[in-house]
Amino acid sequence: MNTKKIISALIEAAKELGLEDVDINNSTELLENREYGLAFDTIITQLYEYEIEIDDDFYELIVKSAHNMKISEEGYSFMMELVRAENVVPKPVKDRLAEILATLEPDD
Repeated sequence: MNTKKIISALIEAAKELGLEDVDINNSTELLENREYGLAFDTIITQLYEYEIEIDDDFYELIVKSAHNMKISEEGYSFMMELVRAENVVPKPVKDRLAEILATLEPDD
């Protein structure tokens, strides 16, 4: 598959997942300047930093993109932490619940 096409698909999917416009725009600019590796890195790094959950299909797109650009698994495997699993409470939800519970005062 064409590298530009696959990175473009990755950017579009990241946008659908809710990645900030500034990061989408930065990645798109890198893509237009044929900086495919930097565009890829920007997308996955920002998704990870914002703890935006991904699904198995998006992870597969990451894998295909990386293989297309000959990026080793070490360069993207950390994204597995963000893959939504059935019957598992996502980390951002756990963190928010902990914050909410911390604000509750015990009944006297």
